[in-house]
Amino acid sequence: MAEKNNFKVGECYSRKEIAAKLGGGIQNYLPHKDGHVVCGCFRKDLNPGAPWEVLPANTDDKRRWAEQFRSQSEAVPIFLKKGSNEWEYQGRWRCVSVIKDAAIIAQKRRESGRTSLSMVLKLENVSE
Repeated sequence: MAEKNNFKVGECYSRKEIAAKLGGGIQNYLPHKDGHVVCGCFRKDLNPGAPWEVLPANTDDKRRWAEQFRSQSEAVPIFLKKGSNEWEYQGRWRCVSVIKDAAIIAQKRRESGRTSLSMVLKLENVSE
């Protein structure tokens, strides 16, 4: 199924291809352009519940872009890493809630094996 950005659900793209179409950097988990998150690129080893759930690290930069994504009402293209420079398109998703409860974050740290988490972003698929 093609979307307005010509990505097809289930197909893989390189970070350079994604950036060429959408803008933003090729290293960020939430690439952004002009202060706006343009897509999400998530690794399942760091975000086991992705794309439904994303676990931003507890750094100023990661928190900043997570909060920006949360504040945007429109959906963005989401990609999951499948291999070296292979990012599978998952459709368009938007953030519907943010969890900052310390007990839940502690549970997510244990589940993911990560020590640095700032919040939990809950996403929903809005692809047609």
